[in-house]
Amino acid sequence: MRFLIIILVLACWSCSESKPTNRLPEDQMAEILADIHLDEGKISSMNIVSADTSVILYNRLERATLKRHGVDSTVFAKSFASYVQEPKDFIDLYQKVNAALAKKQQKR
Repeated sequence: MRFLIIILVLACWSCSESKPTNRLPEDQMAEILADIHLDEGKISSMNIVSADTSVILYNRLERATLKRHGVDSTVFAKSFASYVQEPKDFIDLYQKVNAALAKKQQKR
């Protein structure tokens, strides 16, 4: 019986509508993700044969991008995971990422 009560309490708690407060703001995340996607495009256009080399380059560019935005990689990863867990928030975030990419493309 206690087990059933604990399961019900956990189920109710997990369904609560509270938004995580420890994640990066949507606008800041969108700018970071836009820059990361641009970095991915740069690496793709290099036509690097070795996947290992591509991963190394990507990791370096990602670290530089996060440093430029003043964000720690752990904070970024936790924030990204938080957005992924909330589908509506994730969709809203990527709409802003697309807008940021379009804005950066117009500047070029």
